[in-house]
Amino acid sequence: MKQTLLSFFVGSMILTSVAFAQEKKVAGRVVGADGKPLVGVTIVVKGSNQATQTDSNGNYSFSVPTGKIIVFKSLGYGEKTLIVKEGASTFNVTLEDSREELSEVVVVAYGTAKKESLTGSVSSIGAKDLEKRPVTNAFAALEGSAAGIQINNTSGMPGDEPSIRIRGFSSLNGSNDPLYVVDGVPFGGDISDINPNDVESISVLKDASSSALYGSRASNGVIIITTKKGKIGRSQVNVSTDQGFYSRGIAEYSRVNDRQFMEAMWTGYRNNLLSTNSKAYPTTELANAEASKSLISNYLKLNIYDKEDNKLFDENGKLVSDAQIKNGYRDDLDWFSEVDRVGHRQNYNIDGTTATDKAKVFYSTGYLNEKGYIKNSGLKRFTGRLNAELQAKDWFKYGFNLAGSHQISDRISGSTDDAGSFTNPFNYARSIAPIYPIHLHNADGGYAPGLLGEKQYDNGESTRLQYVGRHTIWENELNSDQTIKNTMNGRAFLEFKFLKDFTFTVNGDLNVRNSERRTYNNAIIGDGVGQGRAARRTYRYKNYTTQQLLTWNKDFGAHHIDVLAGHENYYDNMSYLYGYKTDEIFAGKTDMINFTKITSLYDYQEDYRVESYLSRARYNYEGKYFAEASIRRDGSSRFSADNRWGNFWSLGGSWIVSKEDFFKNALNTVNDLKVRASYGEVGNDESAKKYAHLSLYAMDQNANAGAVYKSQIPSPDLIWETSSSFSAAIEAKLFKRANLSIEYFNKQSKNLIFDLNLPLSAGPNSTSTAVSTVTKNIGSMSNRGIELTFDVDVLRGEGWRWNVGANATWLTNKILSLPEENRENGVITGNFKWVEGGGRYDFWMFKYAGVDQMTGKSLYLADTERFNVNGSAPDKAAIPAAELVEINGKYYVTNASTYGVRDWSGSVIPKMSGSFNTNFEYKNFSLSALFTYAIGGKVFDSSYRDLMSMSGTPGALHTDIMNSWSGMPEGMTTTSENRLDPNGIPAINFSQSNMNNFTSDRFLIDGSYLVVKNIAFGYRLPKQLINRIDLSSVTIVAGIENLATMTKRKGMNPQQQWNGISTNAWVTPRTVSFGVKVGL
Repeated sequence: MKQTLLSFFVGSMILTSVAFAQEKKVAGRVVGADGKPLVGVTIVVKGSNQATQTDSNGNYSFSVPTGKIIVFKSLGYGEKTLIVKEGASTFNVTLEDSREELSEVVVVAYGTAKKESLTGSVSSIGAKDLEKRPVTNAFAALEGSAAGIQINNTSGMPGDEPSIRIRGFSSLNGSNDPLYVVDGVPFGGDISDINPNDVESISVLKDASSSALYGSRASNGVIIITTKKGKIGRSQVNVSTDQGFYSRGIAEYSRVNDRQFMEAMWTGYRNNLLSTNSKAYPTTELANAEASKSLISNYLKLNIYDKEDNKLFDENGKLVSDAQIKNGYRDDLDWFSEVDRVGHRQNYNIDGTTATDKAKVFYSTGYLNEKGYIKNSGLKRFTGRLNAELQAKDWFKYGFNLAGSHQISDRISGSTDDAGSFTNPFNYARSIAPIYPIHLHNADGGYAPGLLGEKQYDNGESTRLQYVGRHTIWENELNSDQTIKNTMNGRAFLEFKFLKDFTFTVNGDLNVRNSERRTYNNAIIGDGVGQGRAARRTYRYKNYTTQQLLTWNKDFGAHHIDVLAGHENYYDNMSYLYGYKTDEIFAGKTDMINFTKITSLYDYQEDYRVESYLSRARYNYEGKYFAEASIRRDGSSRFSADNRWGNFWSLGGSWIVSKEDFFKNALNTVNDLKVRASYGEVGNDESAKKYAHLSLYAMDQNANAGAVYKSQIPSPDLIWETSSSFSAAIEAKLFKRANLSIEYFNKQSKNLIFDLNLPLSAGPNSTSTAVSTVTKNIGSMSNRGIELTFDVDVLRGEGWRWNVGANATWLTNKILSLPEENRENGVITGNFKWVEGGGRYDFWMFKYAGVDQMTGKSLYLADTERFNVNGSAPDKAAIPAAELVEINGKYYVTNASTYGVRDWSGSVIPKMSGSFNTNFEYKNFSLSALFTYAIGGKVFDSSYRDLMSMSGTPGALHTDIMNSWSGMPEGMTTTSENRLDPNGIPAINFSQSNMNNFTSDRFLIDGSYLVVKNIAFGYRLPKQLINRIDLSSVTIVAGIENLATMTKRKGMNPQQQWNGISTNAWVTPRTVSFGVKVGL
């Protein structure tokens, strides 16, 4: 045995000596297709740990044994391999852009794959794409990056997360959010916890074939973030900063000025007198006189003009020409000017990488400070990361990835959930009448000073009949809404190679997050008036993942097989504590000890587990024929023991047609041609509540006596929603400069979750209504569509390149089946109706017919099935004559709420959506632009409806109201063909406003838009210049995000919500940024 070991040792030494004796130094330069040097390209000796990187000029040199294969790799470029032969020492290499090479490596489920081998649909972006975008959240950079991905990222609130949909909507009542995976494990935190500067790539798995290995959580697609790692080569430290300025990216609605408002109010009041009190005001002249006399005292309360109340208007209701706003008021009426500001964004990052044959390390730290374009909003974020991989033995590697973040977010009401809040500046500043000042004024118009001579805010108690006792600016200055969040994420792995072709990996991931939201309402004005109040919401999250993965890779001549088998366990715990106290001791002190009365105090926690077994097999022959199969078996704690486990699987294949011999003659035209197809089934357990299969009881108390009542009826048969997906695609490269991809997909969801009504004898489970419901799997839905992606190098030469690209998605959403109890009449939910054969977001609205030019009233189509209209339903009640209008044999109603008919009115989902872009590079300069668009689809403009309504309570108005009906046109008769004006605007009338401006399809508008999403400029300083100051690289960047948004109506935000409602909420921020990145 000793002799054997000695022989082995001596033999090893001899072989090692021979190998080193045959090493030779090789060098060269690596450039892109445009001739520009490529920095940071990794050159690896295949089968060993020897590697180096190119410098800032694209040069490299290192020692390599003769006969070895060296591989050139860089993200975004195709790989290239060379053999080091005797007599050759210089190897200059050109790497083709990944858009032109099927050999690009992309991150997929539980590993990586060459683009040519993909059988499913995967899109990806890299660090270079992220660097062009001044974004706080890495996912924001996905907008416009690929077909089939829709992103709503129009909130200007610093720190808000974008909302993402991949190939439509998979659930009716449940979650449609994709699964997030970071560095190979499901991520339970917020993506805003991750510094975009730490991200190496983002992959989007769009179909079931590519995402099946994530099983019961993958029906809405999967987004994989891969963070940066150490790169072999010389050590590198980068210092970067960018400074940006925020402003509002969508202009405000066109609203009337003070004079127009006064005249519109006068008209509404006068018409109200005529229609509701005709005995007192039998003539227009009498009503005119009364409106001029009492409009201020009865409705407006405040007169800001230099005329007496009864001398403001002429006999026709026009503001007299010499009426002027008193000097003090003139500059105090623009509420948005006191709400908006130019926000500031500061972002600083330091990162570095160092690597040897035995260790690779990446480290970073970052600081972000954002002040939103609305005052008192902002975000501060500190991040840090350490990612290390260590090669202990040739057969054993281990590593860890530690990341932490600390965030302080100052929030302002303005989300779509609190669109009607008084502290929401978009609601208040948009809606307040243009005659009401921000501050208190004396009778002569001058400011009414406080005790210290300061301006005082006006709470409206003595000056207005709108928003009395409320003041959005004042309240937001005194109130606070701050969230403090701390996150720590740690991942460790062990990797063992054995028996030549096997690799066993153990991964462990722990994510811990603590978030505390501290809100305070002052005692001076607003919700806390008279007492002051404070609340605390403390969230504690902990989730961990453990994985054991075994892979086998083997080549059999022209055949290649790799197999993955694994086990995964995921655990998530959430703990919530809420406390609410009132009656403050000292004003402005937000600590809970400053309040004397406990109003509410409770807490709870939730647990969620998923246990999984998974496997995948991939095969390819000669790099031309590829096949892939995967299966995952999941057990979810959301379901009962009898229905906890489910199987999810996929099959796919692809064919590189251009590698066939018969295709050789076409290669000059079609350089690459690939076809692929796949089918798979995945699930969505997020749509079910965490304890959906159990009987749940809620606890409460009354007079300190405990009480328990049933809140959930058990559903032991419940399972996850399942999504099956088929996709087929053709991908081609043409004339060595154009890339084309066309893909068809059909995603069908079944076992959709609904709450079904039971007899009350089953026991009520609500304290507000007499209902008994149970959750069941009933229903199905499909999303079908076509995705088109195209780009072309329009011009290309030595050192320069101009590329133009575009993508488009055509999506059709259809509900296939509903619960039995809903099949006949469908499900009406808000402005939508779900029926079999219809879509998830098909509008079901009252039908606006137009304005009756005889009366100025809005007319709506009558419901001739529920009511008897001229014999339409003899057994039904007739519509009262006062509500029914007959025009040339057709019947309409004035009261849509009671007698109107609802009908289909279009869909929110656009007929076509996508983006187009252009990129120009010349030597050290780069310039790019990205545009996103949607064609078709409808938006319900809730804000516009509010601005077109006038019920007597003063409020801002849209300029369109000035085109309201003002009298019967000359020659108009009851039988005139044009008596009904379908595009008309009804008369302004306080008493008729609710019916004239009732929610109907009148307020639907084409949701098409075009956004100039991003313009980015970059310049890399010449090497000769930076060498003088001992730096490796200096890059200067500048850009504009959300430069312009073009829509059918100024002020409308068509991307605000998936349900197509544009309301009083945050709008897109426009960001102008400048930055510099210095490599040391």
